[in-house]
Amino acid sequence: MKITRQLISLILLTLMAFHATAQKRLKPDREAYHWFSFKWYSDSVSGKYFDKLAVLLPVKIDTIKANFVAQFDLGANETVLYGNDLKNYFPSQQYLYSLLDTSHKAISDGGLVSYPSKKITLHIGSYQTKDFFVFDKYGDGIPKDSLYTPSPKHIGTIGASFTKNKVLVMDFPNKRMCLLDSITRYWASKASFVDCRLKNGRIQLPFTINGQQHWMMFDTGASVFPLSTDKTFWETIVDAEAQPDTLKVNSWGEKVPYYGAVIKSDIYLGKYKLPKQKAWYNENKRLLDFNKGEGITGTTGNAYFFNHVIIIDFKNKRFGVVK
Repeated sequence: MKITRQLISLILLTLMAFHATAQKRLKPDREAYHWFSFKWYSDSVSGKYFDKLAVLLPVKIDTIKANFVAQFDLGANETVLYGNDLKNYFPSQQYLYSLLDTSHKAISDGGLVSYPSKKITLHIGSYQTKDFFVFDKYGDGIPKDSLYTPSPKHIGTIGASFTKNKVLVMDFPNKRMCLLDSITRYWASKASFVDCRLKNGRIQLPFTINGQQHWMMFDTGASVFPLSTDKTFWETIVDAEAQPDTLKVNSWGEKVPYYGAVIKSDIYLGKYKLPKQKAWYNENKRLLDFNKGEGITGTTGNAYFFNHVIIIDFKNKRFGVVK
């Protein structure tokens, strides 16, 4: 009997040790994750105040000791800095050009000219890259007497090139994010994933609306709009007879009117039923042509996930929500 009790005790101790080891393996190793914080940009649009209008990341350029920030915008396939906002940090405009590869000019769909970086390094958290462009003569400009004041200096947009072939973990409640080479066991055990599409570095999510699948590009630069589409589709998912709200939103220097109303249809991402929000439409040809070219019904933004951690596996084309 004594031997039996000792044996049972040994088995229980072994099981407890195994359980503790398994739990330890599944705990997030905070030392292994290079978290970097983000801030919400708040402002009024068309007289309406939004406390979560845009995601801003603190960034650095080489050894310049200024308070730089850039918008995190996965709707932009490239990372771009704004020439007008940078030029006063360098001896001259020509000196700035000397740091760029001006033999390779790119033109955006909005007609903006840019050049790839050649000798400028951009630092984002613990990450650094030269893989970005500089928009020529774009931006409001920063006066010379304000270059090093404490206020944040918005100098660019961090696009999808930053997350290429990586796993992005975006923790909205704690306002932080990190990049991984692959999904860890911990996050794999915590999130529910759906398969996605990827085009030009941008992730597209499969929304189920009225029993049909519709692809929506996930755009971290669209915090205002849970769902944005064209008028024809918009009328099928909202109460079209209700008086819509109107917002005029800046899109790369162009003011674009948007019209919104509460969605009446249920929307699912996999098995996850998304909360009721407003859907918006615009009639801007450039933006609608973009949707057609991408093969999407519209775009979706951060608003559906403000209370969650999301995981985007760009390498394996999966999107996960931690609940």
